Amino acid sequence: MLLVTQLVAVLALSLLLVLFVHHLIVRNHRDGVTLEFAADAALQLASLELETADWNAVLSGALQAPGVDGAPAGVRPIGPDVALDLAAETHVLNCGRRTACSEADRNATTMRRPWGVNNPHWRLFLYGRLASLAAWEHPADAYVLVWIADDGRERDDDPDQDDALGMESGAGILRAYALAVSPGGGRRGFEADLLRACRPLVTISGCRPGIRVQSRRDIRAPLS
Repeated sequence: MLLVTQLVAVLALSLLLVLFVHHLIVRNHRDGVTLEFAADAALQLASLELETADWNAVLSGALQAPGVDGAPAGVRPIGPDVALDLAAETHVLNCGRRTACSEADRNATTMRRPWGVNNPHWRLFLYGRLASLAAWEHPADAYVLVWIADDGRERDDDPDQDDALGMESGAGILRAYALAVSPGGGRRGFEADLLRACRPLVTISGCRPGIRVQSRRDIRAPLS
């Protein structure tokens, strides 16, 4: 009888463990999908603002999107035990560490940043809680950030300016890094190339400025 009782107890514990692991898998998958959609929504909001924004002002860091929650630096509380240091996150993108980057650090040639002086100089453009950046019916509980940089294929040796004459292969293209962070610390981010496009007008000839997402690369590793 004792042996049967122990066997039943072991089976019950095994079942509880399986159910617990399954619950974690489902929750993590759900949170990952939610964060991915949140990051994508942030990129779409940034793209709408970039349609008419002065790209050079964005690339130099002089211009941020409307509705951001203050200066593009400082610490933002995300959850009970989670906070984001915006400047540190930007440094990680620009030179791989949380402390300030020098010009030489940003221009260093690495596997991830192989363009030297034309390396992207990432600048925060859109950031804040997703719910506060637009009117949503069911906004995700996430803090979102979108950094913008010049395309490294543009060989003008000036990452703070887009080639106005369109002579370079990267002219009219911006790079974006979109990131969503949950109150629990989960992250999902991706890079994208944004192409300046011409959207035809329906009633008259001509076009209006537009942005097209030309390519996208998921980034599974966390920024920091």
